[in-house]
Amino acid sequence: MSEPKRQRRKDARPGEILTAALAEFGENGFAGSSMGGIAARAGIARPTVYLYFDTKDAIFEAAVMDRMGGMVARAHELMSIEMPFDQMLERVLRNYYDSIAATDAAVLIRVLVAEGGRFPALSAFFRSRMLGAIEGLLAELVAKGIARGEVRPEVQALDLKVVIAPAVFTIVFGLIFGELSADAREKFIRSHLSLILLGLRA
Repeated sequence: MSEPKRQRRKDARPGEILTAALAEFGENGFAGSSMGGIAARAGIARPTVYLYFDTKDAIFEAAVMDRMGGMVARAHELMSIEMPFDQMLERVLRNYYDSIAATDAAVLIRVLVAEGGRFPALSAFFRSRMLGAIEGLLAELVAKGIARGEVRPEVQALDLKVVIAPAVFTIVFGLIFGELSADAREKFIRSHLSLILLGLRA
């Protein structure tokens, strides 16, 4: 027997709330957003939001874990496949561009850049729960390249956040100057890959 429609709707609601919240944060900023505004975008009553999330902070944290946590999980899946390091790096970086920079998840970075100083709890959450996961992912990626003899061993001692930093920059650039066109975005990705590979290769 198929799952009742009402139950399917209930199960989907947290995701709908997160999508609505990211739209709200993107348009009004974190400070200017409200639980009522999020509810209206989700097409539900305000009290319904509180059945799933106690605060705006809780919604932001859930969105980080859903959008960016999903990106990290997909990257680990990609890295479990045997392939040359160059190809692995490209897939991992494109996973970030496609999952974060080109989606509503970019709003999370925009909130941290624009309002992180006013909401230190959000920055602290991101640092403790996500930044460490991303750094661990990059360390694993580099370790695989070193094991294959394709990456210089001394790279392991560097601050590996520089590997992903250009992708984060595209979000900041878009926040200031407007989103890149499809052609400009692809040129940027190819440039990113080329420069990082030149610095990592054995």
